[in-house]
Parts: sequence; C-alpha cells; structure tokens
Amino acid sequence: MAHSEEKTPLEYWLALASVEGLGSVRIRRLIARFGSAQAVFEAELPEIARLPSFNPVLASRILTVSGNFPTLRERLAALKDQDVRVTCPEASTYPSQLKNLPDAPGILCSVGTLTEIDNRCVAIVGSQHPTIEGVQLTLSLATQLVLAGFIVVSGLAKGIDTYAHSGALAGMGKTIGVVGTDLASIYPGGNQELARKIYEHGCLFSEHPFPTSPSPGNLIQRNRIISGLSIATIVVEARKTGGAMHAARYAARQDRAVLACRWHTQHPLGDGPRELLRTGAFPFAPTEVDKVVEVLTHPERLETHISGSASEQMGLFEA
Repeated sequence: MAHSEEKTPLEYWLALASVEGLGSVRIRRLIARFGSAQAVFEAELPEIARLPSFNPVLASRILTVSGNFPTLRERLAALKDQDVRVTCPEASTYPSQLKNLPDAPGILCSVGTLTEIDNRCVAIVGSQHPTIEGVQLTLSLATQLVLAGFIVVSGLAKGIDTYAHSGALAGMGKTIGVVGTDLASIYPGGNQELARKIYEHGCLFSEHPFPTSPSPGNLIQRNRIISGLSIATIVVEARKTGGAMHAARYAARQDRAVLACRWHTQHPLGDGPRELLRTGAFPFAPTEVDKVVEVLTHPERLETHISGSASEQMGLFEA
C-alpha cells in the first residue's frame, strides 16, 4: 500500500489519469468502489483486480504508479508555470455540470479568462466542410446566443466549430473550446490564432495533462465534455456518420437537449440533422434563430420536449 502523507486529491487523480488503459469510466468505477482517489491507492491488488473490466495487470499498473508522485508533482508545477489550471472532481473549481457524468474526465485542464462555468452554456457543432448556408446560420446562432447571455461551446475544429467560436467572439461574448489534445498542441494548427482569441474571451478545456497528439478516439471523446458542459447541443449540418453526431449522442445520453436544423430535403449535409429529428431532437428551420434563442431562454420548454422524446433520442445509440 502507498503512503498518502502530504499528497493532495489532485495528485491522486492525476496519478489515476496517468495509468495506461485506465479511462474515465474505469476511474469512476474505482471511485464508486473505494470512495476516493486516495483510497484507491490504499487498496490491495486483489480488491482492484476483481472489479468488472479490471484484471491483475491493470491493478498492478494502478498501484505501482504511486512511485511516480514526484514526477506528477513536477508536471503539475510545469502546468502552473504555463498558466494552465488543473482540477479534479473533488475540487470546487471542477464544473458542476460534469461531476455526475459516468464518464466525466478525472482531470480537466483549462486556460483563459473565463474561470467559472455556469449553466448558460450551449454547444454548436457540425460538419468540417460546411455549406455557405451552414456557415451563415452558425454565425447568426452564435452571435444571437451570446447577445442573449449564453456561452457558446464547441470543439475548435475547422468548419462549423470555427464559425461557432467566431460568431460568439463577433458578438462580444464568451466562448469555450474543448480540444482533443493537450493545451500546448492546438489542432488544427490553422486555428492557433482563434485559440488565442478564445483564451482572451473565454477558455480552452482539455482532459489531457500530458503531451497528447490528436487521434480519432480523443477527438470523439472530447464531445462528451462539449455536450456535458452545455444545457443543449445544436447540430447545424452533419452527415449521418459525421463527428458532430457523436456530440448529439453524448448529449442524449446525458439527458441534455439536442436541437437540429430542419434543412430542405436536397441539402447536402442535412441527413445528420434529419436523423436527429427523427429520433426526437428539437427542430428549427434555418430562418428560426429567434426560435432557438427563445426556447433556450425558457428551458422548461426543452425539458418538456426531452421528457417526451428521451426514448427516441436514446435510439441514436443503436445507429
């Protein structure tokens, strides 16, 4: 068993996050079983190995990482020197919207001027190759939402994500970018300047405290944070197999509202939104930005819609 003197909860969570093969869901199972991150390292190997989806090899990795605490402290000090804030679910600075998610990130890093995340966040996502109509709609949505007091959340990808952040900044509002890399490795590289502006007028989030290159898996996983931070996720344009559909699936799983644009039948990127509408998303036309702002301003209307379509939204996972 590892000694726990002078170690902080954040260090224990960072230790868990550093274990190869131990994702956020398994970390949550450990916490549910042992009560805290510290208690995990005070457990015996067989206790961990017997848990569902665990084994002796993974249990050994968890317990042996306790010897790396000096290195972990050095990493936390380096992040602090880079003005990166690091938090964990046991800290008051951890966004309350994420705490109860079964796959909430064990470590969350952030930079920027926005330090408190309230319940006025709305996600806007969509295709990396949008149409002109999609770009115009995204800019209008983002601008009108921030003017109404909302914070726009997106994934800093090219396409709809980029215009969502840009529209929020154009409206002199706040915006949050969630990245699938560490905060020193902004992807795509062409959005470095946009990331700087988000830093100045919002914040950037990452669940990766160690150097992390972009990968399809990480980019998909970040969507659960985008939707989890938000009271609603708006899908502007997407193909049925597009990345934005992952954000919608996560939102449905998290009991968050999903809104989708009702494009005309020949719209080249309308099949994703149509699939979402078929499974219970809240519909709006490209000319109904005011309707979106109105329904988000009165969330009880969305709650009614969610309760009436929850089973249909969960059907997204069968796709």
